[in-house]
Parts: sequence; structure tokens; C-alpha cells
Amino acid sequence: MQRKKKFWLYPAAVVCLYFLLCGFAPPRLPQNTFIDGADVSGMAAPAALSAVRERLAEELADKVFTIRAGGRAYSFRYPEIYYETNAREVVRAARKGGKYVLKKSIRLTKIDDTLRGICDDFYKRSEDAHIEFLPCEAEPFRISGEKTGQYLNGARLKEEVETALESGVWEVCVQPQKELPRLTERAARAQASLLSSFTTYFSAENAPRAHNIALAAEKLNGTVLEAGEILSFNKRVGPRTAKNGFLEAPIIKAGEYVPGLGGGVCQASTTLYNAALLAGLEIKEYHPHSLASGYIEPSFDAMVSGASCDLKIKNTLAGKVYLVCRSGKGWLKVSVYGRESAVTYTRESVVLNRIAPPAAEVREGEEDSVLRAEKEGIVSEGYLIRREAGKPDERIRIRKDKYAPVQGILVRRPESDAGQTAERGEDAGGGNMGAAGQNSETAGASGGGAGSGLVIALPHARFRFYFGAGTRGCNMRAGAQYK
Repeated sequence: MQRKKKFWLYPAAVVCLYFLLCGFAPPRLPQNTFIDGADVSGMAAPAALSAVRERLAEELADKVFTIRAGGRAYSFRYPEIYYETNAREVVRAARKGGKYVLKKSIRLTKIDDTLRGICDDFYKRSEDAHIEFLPCEAEPFRISGEKTGQYLNGARLKEEVETALESGVWEVCVQPQKELPRLTERAARAQASLLSSFTTYFSAENAPRAHNIALAAEKLNGTVLEAGEILSFNKRVGPRTAKNGFLEAPIIKAGEYVPGLGGGVCQASTTLYNAALLAGLEIKEYHPHSLASGYIEPSFDAMVSGASCDLKIKNTLAGKVYLVCRSGKGWLKVSVYGRESAVTYTRESVVLNRIAPPAAEVREGEEDSVLRAEKEGIVSEGYLIRREAGKPDERIRIRKDKYAPVQGILVRRPESDAGQTAERGEDAGGGNMGAAGQNSETAGASGGGAGSGLVIALPHARFRFYFGAGTRGCNMRAGAQYK
């Protein structure tokens, strides 16, 4: 009985399900409904939306949007280009039937990423001119030319693309922008201009001294000073020791020439000092010699010694400064390169007073000779003359110095041997036309008669000394420059 009572429930459930499904079925659009030219009559809303989108895709199927820039072309087709519309809102409104027009705009898919990719692909980085410093080469600089880069202005490109798509224009041409290098070849060459050059000379026959000068030049060569940087000669060259490669040669110590390690290095510091002055660099520290130097004018020397006396030069120019130091047989040259300048400098040495040396010290010996030539002391000033086009010259006193005189030291035979010396001189003058006879004649003309004395001429001395027979004095005659 219970099974028969429940059987009637099955037909009732089927009837309820039918009415339930019919009640929730999606509504269909009325007949004669058109959206943007597409007939969507009798379609449910989802089907109508799909039909509209298919219609829009067909419109774009043969369309190509092109971006041209600097000879390159970037093309886009559907679905990279698409319509942005209000289709959903129109389909909902179309339930009333009738004809509807979409609001639509053509868009580029992921426009920011797409245009950034174009800009990255088109971008070409500029390259600055390059200065290569080659201090050991005949031409100390190798300069490579600059390269101009190119780029696209991303914000402007996006604006032009959106405007074109909105207007139905299918091609955009954009002009690339130039990315200029920061340093051109011309500017690079101006930064490596020769500002000054200074040369001093020495005797190549003094091999240890010549070696020390060349070694100091080698250690200075290739120095690069940044703007504001200070060069210490002592730090750059290093201690004057045998371990550092220096040899023993004459140095000035307590007003005397004595053997010492590194003799001749002061000529390197002096040459650098003068080149720096002529380049317009600032001298932060310098020291004069106690005695005037034969290789440079008074008030333009720069003595260095250990850690106590240094030469320090500051780069006060706008850019880097490059030093090229070279030496050869008997010469040393320092050249300073940097940013081209309209200012030039020249030097002027003024001797204010000369100090006579004390009377020569005379020592007895086996042969007449000069152990040390006497030398005048000097009081002097050094000036720089600054010149610039369109401005009056400026004469600047940079220093005043006092160099001590040098007492001569003579060696002569005892008086008992002088007569024999004079006789030998007479014999050489009367019967021999060689070099000794000629020297005797020159001395005789000066001292009162041929054969009356002996001439001593040093190859590199400032004076020739004439010793009269039977006297203890001497007369000095002008000769070769002392070195």
C-alpha cells in the first residue's frame, strides 16, 4: 500500500521540473534587432554578444597598422589590434528590439609594453670619444671619434599612435631623436692639448748622473693628475736609494759638492717645476738650492732632498693633466698636456746683485791645478709673465732667492819648483806648436810675456786660471760655462 501511495509523486516532479526550466530559460532578442549592422534577432544575449564580436573581428581582418621610424617598420594585425566597445551594454539594451550602433575605438594590445619594446629595439646608445694616454709613444695620445646615438620618445610615440587609431589612420611615421655624446673628438683633443714644454741639458759623459736623471724622468712619465689633485715629486719618484735604482753622483750638501746617491735628480725636479709654471699649475712647495745651478737660470730651480724638501704641484685647471717626461743623450724634456687654454706664460730671471767669492784657498801639491773653481753668489728674482688675448700682460714675481758664492781651491807647487815649471813653459812656447804651446802663448799675452806662467783650462769651467811664476795670486779669464 505504501509503494502505491508514493508512485504519484514521480509525474508531479516531472511537471514541476518542466515549468521550472521554462521559467529560467534566457530571454531572446526580439525580431528585427540589429547591433552595428549585425542581425541578432531571436538570439539569446550571450549569442548576440558573440555575433557582434565576430562581426568586429571580420572588419579588422584585413587591416594592418604600421609604425615607421628611421627606416624601420613595425606592423600589427588582429588580434594585436582590436576594437574596444560598449557591446555588453548595447546587447542588454537590445531586448527592446531595434537598431543599435556601438561606440568603438581601435586599440593596440598592451600598448605600453608593445611601444616600450619598439623603443628598446630602436635605441642605439651614443659613444663618447675616447682618450688613450700613451706616454711612452712618440704621439702620446690616441683619440677615437664619438658615435651619435638614436632613440624614440616613448610618450610622444604613444600619443601619436592613439591619435592615429582614433582617427582611423593606419600608419604612423615618427622621427627618431639623436642622442648626442657627452664628449666629442674635438673636445677630447682640446682636453689633450700641449700646455707647456721645458727642456734642460746635462753632460752625458757623467754616466751615473745621467742615469739618475733618466730614472727620475721614467718614474714621472705617465703621471695623470685629476682636477684638484696634488703631485708629490718625492712620493712619485721614491727614495733615492740603491734599492730604488739610483747611483752615486755629485750632490750639494752644506754648500759643497759631495758624492751622494741620486745626484742629478734635482735637475729632473727643476725641469718639472718650470714646465708646471708654464702650464699654469700651482706650486704648493718648492725649495731653492744653496748654490746656483748651471743648468737653469737663477730663481727657477727646485731642489728636492729626502723627505724634508719636496716639490709639490697642484692641478688647478678644469680637467685632467698629463705629464710626459723623456730624456736622451744630454737632455731632459717635460711636457704638460691638459685642457686647451687661452692663457700662456713666459719666465723672466732677474739678477739683483752678485756676491764676490772669498779669496781662493791655495794648497801646495805636486802639480798646479784647480780643485774647485770659484763662483759668484747671486741674489735674484723670478717672474712669470701671464699673457691672454685682449688683456694687458701681467708680470708676477713668484720668488726671490740668494745663492751663496763658492770659494775656489787652487793647488800649486812650492816656489822652489816654480822656476823649473816656467822654463818648461818657455821651451813649449818657443819650440813646440802643439796645444801646450798655444795655451802658454795665450797666457803670456794676458800675464805680461810668453813663458812667464802656466795656464790651467778646465773643459767645463767658467774660468781659466793663470799662475804667474814666482807669485801666489791668480788672474781669471772668461772661458766655457761651468757645468
